Amino acid sequence: MTTCRTLLRNILLAALGVVSSASAGVCQERAPSTPGTLSPAAPELFVDGSTTARFGFDGETSGFLTGNRDFPNFIGFLSNPLQSIDPRAQTILFPMFGSAWASEKSPRLPSADMQVYGAGLWVAGSDRLSFGFNQGGFAVVDVTHARERLLTKLGLPIPERDKAGQREGWLNLGGFLQYTLIADVENQFILTAGTRLEVPSGATQVFQGGDNPPYLAPYLTAGKEFGNWHVLATTGYEFPLGSGVATTNCFYLNLHLDRKIGWLYPLVEFNGCYHASEVDVRLPLRHRVLDLGTFQSSGNLLTVAVGANAVLIPGRLEFGAAYSRPITGEDRIDFNCLLVKMIYRF
Repeated sequence: MTTCRTLLRNILLAALGVVSSASAGVCQERAPSTPGTLSPAAPELFVDGSTTARFGFDGETSGFLTGNRDFPNFIGFLSNPLQSIDPRAQTILFPMFGSAWASEKSPRLPSADMQVYGAGLWVAGSDRLSFGFNQGGFAVVDVTHARERLLTKLGLPIPERDKAGQREGWLNLGGFLQYTLIADVENQFILTAGTRLEVPSGATQVFQGGDNPPYLAPYLTAGKEFGNWHVLATTGYEFPLGSGVATTNCFYLNLHLDRKIGWLYPLVEFNGCYHASEVDVRLPLRHRVLDLGTFQSSGNLLTVAVGANAVLIPGRLEFGAAYSRPITGEDRIDFNCLLVKMIYRF
């Protein structure tokens, strides 16, 4: 527990360092630092209620559906699409495939592997306002017979999560609404505030739905460019909108770092989750035990993800993949996760 809290605190300090380095000039005229993004003759005017048109890297005006085109070298988060949302307002479609597998080293997780097929859709209502769906999909889970045979031999009851065989079903649906508070184009810094909502609409066969209530999560997400380097950080607090079988209150903090090398962006991400209330990891049906990202709701957990994102068509088409595993977690939680995502920006 101490190791987890120390690591989470270090990530939080790094994230706060990104935010504190931002310029606070929200109501100033800005010229871009990236050539080709804007021209000095077409400055960006940040005045509430204004309808000043701005031109992006491809000559399109920023606004409804087009969104914000003033941060063309950012690629966004990759490994945790549920909690980590791009601070830019853009219209994006991203099909994805995820695979996760847990070994018998984890006493609180069955030996199993899971495949998830999903997609997300974000819509830019303006150059600052965006909303969309970022959670859901169809999961196929294969649980081995090892745990069931052991429990049977010991004469112990077999929880639902440990029953062998293949199970499949839909995952919980979730979406978000966010608004950009600061868009400092000159210094390539952006800060956005939003709220996520998760609806327990999934199948209990894949550890979703059940008696759990909807979950709400207000959050902040920020991004900063340092030459060819990009840092993104998001933090939020997730809590249930009612009582349930296994409700939890979770503070999360995720950090992303990438470097632009031509069309390729090698990256590393840290995803941390700390529960504000005591968590009973023995419960078989927990909120998001298995989901599109990781097993990260099983106790307090910090994971690391390494991967890369390839920009195939600048400003339009990207393809990325990331491999994740825990650095530290309660009850010797051990798993591996691979996420592959294609992004099309309208």
